[in-house]
Amino acid sequence: MKDLRVLSINNEETYDWILNRHYAKRIPNIMYAFGLYDGSELLGIITYGSPPSPWLCVGICGEDYKDKVIELNRLCLLNNKKNYASFLISHSLKLLPRPMIVVSYADTSMNHNGYVYQATNWVYTGLSAKRPEYKIRGLEH
Repeated sequence: MKDLRVLSINNEETYDWILNRHYAKRIPNIMYAFGLYDGSELLGIITYGSPPSPWLCVGICGEDYKDKVIELNRLCLLNNKKNYASFLISHSLKLLPRPMIVVSYADTSMNHNGYVYQATNWVYTGLSAKRPEYKIRGLEH
Protein backbone atom coordinates (compact mmCIF):
# COMPACT_ATOMS: atom_id res chain seq x y z
CA MET A 1 0.00 0.00 0.00
CA LYS A 2 2.94 2.36 0.55
CA ASP A 3 3.44 2.86 -3.20
CA LEU A 4 -0.22 3.63 -3.95
CA ARG A 5 -1.21 7.17 -4.91
CA VAL A 6 -4.52 8.82 -5.73
CA LEU A 7 -4.34 11.50 -8.38
CA SER A 8 -6.82 13.73 -10.16
CA ILE A 9 -7.47 12.50 -13.72
CA ASN A 10 -9.42 13.74 -16.74
CA ASN A 11 -13.01 12.54 -17.01
CA GLU A 12 -12.20 10.87 -20.33
CA GLU A 13 -9.68 8.62 -18.59
CA THR A 14 -12.55 6.99 -16.69
CA TYR A 15 -14.73 6.15 -19.71
CA ASP A 16 -13.09 2.83 -20.63
CA TRP A 17 -13.24 1.72 -17.00
CA ILE A 18 -16.88 2.73 -16.62
CA LEU A 19 -18.09 1.31 -19.93
CA ASN A 20 -16.06 -1.90 -19.97
CA ARG A 21 -15.38 -2.80 -16.33
CA HIS A 22 -18.15 -1.29 -14.20
CA TYR A 23 -21.39 -3.29 -14.11
CA ALA A 24 -23.60 -0.24 -14.81
CA LYS A 25 -22.01 0.26 -18.27
CA ARG A 26 -23.05 3.92 -18.45
CA ILE A 27 -21.23 7.15 -17.81
CA PRO A 28 -22.74 9.29 -15.04
CA ASN A 29 -22.41 13.02 -14.59
CA ILE A 30 -18.74 13.49 -13.67
CA MET A 31 -17.49 16.61 -11.92
CA TYR A 32 -14.38 15.10 -10.31
CA ALA A 33 -12.40 12.00 -11.28
CA PHE A 34 -9.47 10.32 -9.57
CA GLY A 35 -7.26 7.36 -10.32
CA LEU A 36 -5.57 4.88 -8.03
CA TYR A 37 -1.98 4.33 -9.15
CA ASP A 38 0.84 1.97 -8.31
CA GLY A 39 3.74 3.68 -10.05
CA SER A 40 2.40 4.48 -13.52
CA GLU A 41 -0.16 1.65 -13.51
CA LEU A 42 -3.79 2.72 -13.14
CA LEU A 43 -5.44 0.27 -10.73
CA GLY A 44 -8.83 1.91 -10.34
CA ILE A 45 -11.00 4.97 -10.77
CA ILE A 46 -13.54 6.88 -8.72
CA THR A 47 -15.89 9.62 -9.90
CA TYR A 48 -18.09 12.19 -8.23
CA GLY A 49 -20.86 14.25 -9.79
CA SER A 50 -24.21 15.93 -9.31
CA PRO A 51 -26.85 13.58 -7.88
CA PRO A 52 -29.62 12.80 -10.37
CA SER A 53 -32.23 14.29 -8.04
CA PRO A 54 -32.03 17.99 -7.18
CA TRP A 55 -34.58 17.29 -4.44
CA LEU A 56 -32.07 15.03 -2.72
CA CYS A 57 -29.66 17.96 -2.46
CA VAL A 58 -32.29 20.26 -0.98
CA GLY A 59 -33.49 17.51 1.37
CA ILE A 60 -30.00 16.95 2.75
CA CYS A 61 -28.98 20.50 3.53
CA GLY A 62 -31.61 22.96 2.36
CA GLU A 63 -31.86 25.44 -0.48
CA ASP A 64 -28.84 27.52 0.61
CA TYR A 65 -26.32 24.68 0.43
CA LYS A 66 -27.78 22.35 -2.20
CA ASP A 67 -24.89 23.17 -4.56
CA LYS A 68 -22.46 21.60 -2.05
CA VAL A 69 -23.93 18.09 -2.47
CA ILE A 70 -22.23 15.62 -4.80
CA GLU A 71 -22.54 11.89 -5.29
CA LEU A 72 -19.82 9.29 -5.37
CA ASN A 73 -21.25 7.72 -8.51
CA ARG A 74 -18.62 5.24 -9.77
CA LEU A 75 -15.91 3.18 -8.14
CA CYS A 76 -14.11 0.59 -10.21
CA LEU A 77 -10.95 -1.40 -9.45
CA LEU A 78 -8.82 -3.59 -11.67
CA ASN A 79 -8.48 -6.11 -8.85
CA ASN A 80 -10.43 -5.67 -5.67
CA LYS A 81 -7.44 -6.20 -3.41
CA LYS A 82 -7.90 -5.76 0.32
CA ASN A 83 -8.20 -2.09 1.31
CA TYR A 84 -7.82 -0.72 -2.25
CA ALA A 85 -11.42 0.56 -2.37
CA SER A 86 -11.25 2.23 1.03
CA PHE A 87 -7.83 3.70 0.20
CA LEU A 88 -9.18 5.17 -3.06
CA ILE A 89 -12.32 6.55 -1.39
CA SER A 90 -10.55 8.10 1.60
CA HIS A 91 -7.74 9.66 -0.42
CA SER A 92 -10.05 10.99 -3.15
CA LEU A 93 -12.33 12.62 -0.56
CA LYS A 94 -9.33 14.61 0.66
CA LEU A 95 -8.79 15.95 -2.87
CA LEU A 96 -12.33 17.31 -3.28
CA PRO A 97 -12.96 21.05 -2.82
CA ARG A 98 -14.30 22.08 0.57
CA PRO A 99 -16.90 22.37 1.89
CA MET A 100 -18.65 19.44 0.21
CA ILE A 101 -21.34 16.97 1.24
CA VAL A 102 -20.90 13.57 -0.41
CA VAL A 103 -23.59 10.91 -0.73
CA SER A 104 -23.35 7.43 -2.19
CA TYR A 105 -25.33 4.24 -2.46
CA ALA A 106 -24.53 0.56 -2.08
CA ASP A 107 -26.35 -1.29 -4.87
CA THR A 108 -28.11 -4.11 -3.04
CA SER A 109 -29.25 -5.59 -6.36
CA MET A 110 -25.55 -6.34 -6.99
CA ASN A 111 -25.13 -7.73 -3.44
CA HIS A 112 -23.21 -4.65 -2.35
CA ASN A 113 -23.66 -4.10 1.35
CA GLY A 114 -21.81 -0.85 2.05
CA TYR A 115 -18.90 -2.32 4.00
CA VAL A 116 -16.47 -0.01 2.20
CA TYR A 117 -18.50 2.99 3.38
CA GLN A 118 -18.49 1.67 6.94
CA ALA A 119 -14.72 1.21 6.70
CA THR A 120 -14.29 4.84 5.66
CA ASN A 121 -16.59 6.29 8.37
CA TRP A 122 -19.62 7.30 6.32
CA VAL A 123 -22.92 7.98 8.07
CA TYR A 124 -25.56 5.37 7.20
CA THR A 125 -28.95 7.01 6.65
CA GLY A 126 -31.03 4.02 5.56
CA LEU A 127 -32.29 2.45 2.38
CA SER A 128 -33.51 4.50 -0.54
CA ALA A 129 -36.99 3.94 -1.92
CA LYS A 130 -37.39 1.00 -4.26
CA ARG A 131 -38.29 1.97 -7.77
CA PRO A 132 -38.70 0.00 -10.96
CA GLU A 133 -35.76 -0.38 -13.30
CA TYR A 134 -36.52 0.05 -16.96
CA LYS A 135 -34.39 -1.26 -19.78
CA ILE A 136 -34.64 -0.59 -23.48
CA ARG A 137 -35.58 -3.82 -25.21
CA GLY A 138 -32.65 -5.25 -27.12
CA LEU A 139 -30.01 -3.41 -25.08
CA GLU A 140 -29.93 -5.75 -22.09
CA HIS A 141 -26.59 -7.37 -21.28
